[in-house]
Amino acid sequence: MEAGEAYLKIQNDTLNNNNVLRLDSKLKTNKFVDLIYKIRDDITIYLDSKDLSLLKVINKINEGSYRKKHNATYNKKLKQIINKSKSINIDIPYSPLSIIYELRKRMLMLNDVYDYNIYSIGKINNIKMKVLKNDYIKTSLGNFESIVVSPISNTQKPLIKNNGDMKIWYTNDENRYPVKIEIKINYGKLILLLNNIE
Repeated sequence: MEAGEAYLKIQNDTLNNNNVLRLDSKLKTNKFVDLIYKIRDDITIYLDSKDLSLLKVINKINEGSYRKKHNATYNKKLKQIINKSKSINIDIPYSPLSIIYELRKRMLMLNDVYDYNIYSIGKINNIKMKVLKNDYIKTSLGNFESIVVSPISNTQKPLIKNNGDMKIWYTNDENRYPVKIEIKINYGKLILLLNNIE
């Protein structure tokens, strides 16, 4: 059954008088699921327009009884991510969501693996994204030959909380549109489908 709705949107913006990209993500459960486990997640990420690395992130997370607000900014000169409680040294940070768009610039050949340093709510993790297979997918925008990419781990620990898994389907052409994103977690599955190209 449909448990709610979510979206990702990326657009041009400015940050400290510099041209950047802004990525907005929203996730909310519907009224029925709210009675069991209410989710209202709102994330805004400012990205470097050239390499899509993280510049600033604003998280407002509301999941059941869990509440979290977290803001952080990346200082390129110091090579540090600075939040309210601490600073963390890191060379080029990415957001878990921004790599979805960064991968569009890659050739994405079968079995290719790409490394990223990910910053998420005060923690740094290394993540590897692997090109798994070719696929064919039907969407409201048409039918596409696609390439499937998923995170892999060098350890037994899951890369997504709640023992989750994620797969991204990109069009197998020069545009590399992310036409489908599927995230599996303990209590269900989140599926995002591309519905507009501007």
